[in-house]
Amino acid sequence: MKKILISLSIIFTLFLGVSCSDYLNVNNNVDTPDEVVPNLRLAPILCGFVSNYYDLRSVGCIDQYFSGNGTGGLTFGASMSYPAATDYAEVWKMVYYEWGQNLEDMINQAKTQKQPLYAGIGLALKAYGWYELTSIHGDAPCKEFLDPGRTVFDYDSQEYILSQSRLWAQQAIAILSAPDVTTYPASITSTDLMYKGDRTKWLKFAYGVLAKNYMTMSSTTTIDQGGIRKNYLDSAINAANNSMTSYTDDATVMVAGGTNSVTCNFWGVLRGNLTTTLGQSDYIVDVMTGKVKFYDASGNTATNGNVTQLMAKQYVTDTLTLDPRSICYFGTTDTIPTDLTKINVKTYKFTGTFPGQGVQVTFMGTTSAPSAATSGTGRWLYRDNAPYIVMTYAELQFIKAEAQFRKGLTSDALTTFQNAVAASMQTTANYIVPGTVVRGAKNKQTSVIGDKIPVATFNALAQAYLNSQYVNGLTVSNFELAHIMMQKYVALYPWGLDTWNDLRRYQYDLKVGSTGIPSAADGSWTAQRTYYKADTDPTRVYKGFYLSSADVSTRRATYGGFVTADLGSPSYRILPRYNSEYIWNVSALAALKPISGLAANYNTSMVWFCLTPQ
Repeated sequence: MKKILISLSIIFTLFLGVSCSDYLNVNNNVDTPDEVVPNLRLAPILCGFVSNYYDLRSVGCIDQYFSGNGTGGLTFGASMSYPAATDYAEVWKMVYYEWGQNLEDMINQAKTQKQPLYAGIGLALKAYGWYELTSIHGDAPCKEFLDPGRTVFDYDSQEYILSQSRLWAQQAIAILSAPDVTTYPASITSTDLMYKGDRTKWLKFAYGVLAKNYMTMSSTTTIDQGGIRKNYLDSAINAANNSMTSYTDDATVMVAGGTNSVTCNFWGVLRGNLTTTLGQSDYIVDVMTGKVKFYDASGNTATNGNVTQLMAKQYVTDTLTLDPRSICYFGTTDTIPTDLTKINVKTYKFTGTFPGQGVQVTFMGTTSAPSAATSGTGRWLYRDNAPYIVMTYAELQFIKAEAQFRKGLTSDALTTFQNAVAASMQTTANYIVPGTVVRGAKNKQTSVIGDKIPVATFNALAQAYLNSQYVNGLTVSNFELAHIMMQKYVALYPWGLDTWNDLRRYQYDLKVGSTGIPSAADGSWTAQRTYYKADTDPTRVYKGFYLSSADVSTRRATYGGFVTADLGSPSYRILPRYNSEYIWNVSALAALKPISGLAANYNTSMVWFCLTPQ
């Protein structure tokens, strides 16, 4: 793995659209400064979070946030195979190349120069980056990755990397909790693109990293002895309690926008990454409109006339109850009603895309690729200057609710769950952009630039939804783990990489044998199909969720890569970055077990945290 360090000035210019001389004029040669102080390193490092959105092209297809018929990584969720000789592993690049030595120098220089705030921020980011990298890729070089004397970098286990992530988060917490009388430059409010130098919020962020880490490994064998597993649930609750306290603490990275695509959000109109090849999946649309399908014993959908039969019990909403987040999340060609008070479940029609099919409507609500003329600068999180979301208060509340539920604290879990859904509504409303009606001949409304619901209307509908049987109307007697996890699934749409962690922790809801671990021998899959617990099974968490290879009538894909390489198994990790590992670090990859990193089905090698059932 070559330690290629991306130029700080290049990154800063690309993502913020500001002059290099404004920030890096530390000597006569701005390209090779004698020293780059911590304050100047921070903004380029934070800009690296665009990598999350790159990798969501693959991860989001696996967890069925997205679907479509795009090429390369965009078909990952449909085929369950990974395109060979491609560099889709952007978080890998972020952690090793863009952050790498730059982040280490920021932390070390901050300590030397007695600027503990920057050291604490750097350690919190380091903890987050490595947590994210091992979540996606499993094993990875960690101990040796900055060793200048090596040309081959041995892989470390996911268990080890997660422990290091916790250590760095705890070090960040210790630093950020201590008194600090240092006077920091006023420019920290502009170079800290996440919290503008707010020490308290960075401390909460570090605790949030811990909460995510504890929950991700909360079912592993090594902590399921003598009650230790329970303690990890307690640790997740404690970390969440010390973390964010409202949606105003959400961790987001500022994006400049403008007329240059490289300074715009990855999902914005100008970047052109959300066109007609990647759209909202049929599953997420069904979940949020109360239309999760019922399948009979043969895996076929039943119909009553021309109407598809739905599951008797829906977990997020039904066809009579509007979840207004859907209006922000999904694209629709429908226009804004004249009377906004009449927005209801029938106002907008949302169409989801099946795996491998073409997108019928884009996230901007168009039937062709969005442009400035049809979509302006975009809408909601699909806007040129929308921030990158990294972590939210709602997410951490769902983690707490899950931990409480699994500990048997059902009443406490219900209260936390209700708070989490309310927080998700607040986060969603925070990014609504007032819609501008576009009119054509005879003053007829032809399209809308921006969101199709005003904030005030959204908030009113959100309160009505919160008062429904799906949130505040739930009681302890009918409250299930599925409510928590499916609402978390919705709340992390479309930015949450951790949704894949959750699906793998619960084994994709596949049929399992006595070990609780999916396998071909236990009937979890064959070379052609994957098989699932019945939706009526109380242990099934994600009701109606089926991978593209599932033996149900809306799936049953037989993609070549899935059949010939993966031997029927779903993917459990994304391959490392091709140019670094498959060119420079082949011998280390070959040594991985039980499946070699050079094997065609390495992506099916189960990651450590899902090797023991919940």
